[in-house]
Amino acid sequence: MQRQWTRKSDPCQTLQSHTRIFLTSLQPEEKARGSAAAREHWSIENRNHHKRDASAWQEDRHRHRRPSAALNLALTRNALLALIPFEQGQPLAEFFELYHHHPAKALHLILNARPVL
Repeated sequence: MQRQWTRKSDPCQTLQSHTRIFLTSLQPEEKARGSAAAREHWSIENRNHHKRDASAWQEDRHRHRRPSAALNLALTRNALLALIPFEQGQPLAEFFELYHHHPAKALHLILNARPVL
């Protein structure tokens, strides 16, 4: 599978590409199904993990000595991601700032939100 892209931060940048190799048990005639599975994997990565790592949480940089601490943080972050009403591409940091400066809004969110699952 070959992927081509340009960086959003520099629209004048030349088109880049790279090839990714995926192992699958699919038959060669099921190529479209394999491509769809790879795209779905990366769309989940971009929608979920990127929010966790590119935000103030910087999840990939944190190493916890006790597995229960890491699990409790992950559960709390999952709950917050389900409650915070942000749109695709909207920076999570904006909400951190908003709720940091307006604790009453944060409390209202927690008590009245309808989680998006």
